[in-house]
Amino acid sequence: MLYTHYLLGGLSLLPTTFALALPHDRDHQPELQTLSNFYTLTVYKPHDRKLNALKVEENYGGFGIYQASTASYCPEQVGACPNGTELAFDGGTLYPYSIVPGGQDSYVESDGLIQITVQHSHSFPPGSYPEYEGWTWTAFPVFDNHNWWHNHGNRCPKDNPIYNCDPPSGFFDFKAPNATVGGVMACPSTYNSSATVIYAVTPDFKRTDCVKLDGLATHNYTGEPVWAYY
Repeated sequence: MLYTHYLLGGLSLLPTTFALALPHDRDHQPELQTLSNFYTLTVYKPHDRKLNALKVEENYGGFGIYQASTASYCPEQVGACPNGTELAFDGGTLYPYSIVPGGQDSYVESDGLIQITVQHSHSFPPGSYPEYEGWTWTAFPVFDNHNWWHNHGNRCPKDNPIYNCDPPSGFFDFKAPNATVGGVMACPSTYNSSATVIYAVTPDFKRTDCVKLDGLATHNYTGEPVWAYY
């Protein structure tokens, strides 16, 4: 289930990197953004200029970073497929925005690797967490672009296609049901030594070669879907 955390009780509960864009008034309740029907993801780690705002894309072995576009599939017999180039999600959830008949879904494997089901399928492996389990979304305050670029955006390499420097609307974090710890990590891929992929911290997550992230930031998406993700 998707939850929106309303950040009440003053600025102390807001992500610290956004506090500069808000009035210094403890009685002021900031207006919060909403999660759009279609959105993309980036790494949320605001004090790390290398990792923050890296796009999250499908890459044959999970949700990858350090890449400019997503891995998608268009069978020859279909003919004209939509030309989506980003890993995008539909309906305000982590439901992949593909139009293959029968659809696809996302899930977290028992060890934490985040995957998309094969085409036409919503089958989840034993011990895994479907996209509607464990994820929560926190809204960021509404801010204008001037404040964003002055305080944050000028630290993002907006001319590099592996980044999305647009202001995010909020961020996802993960905690498995009944778990004592959670979070998301950037880890070397076990399928491709040159790739880095996103893991969710599950009770069975055992890796020690990863970098902890603050979450996965969300960005409004107005582009086309893909036919299917790999």
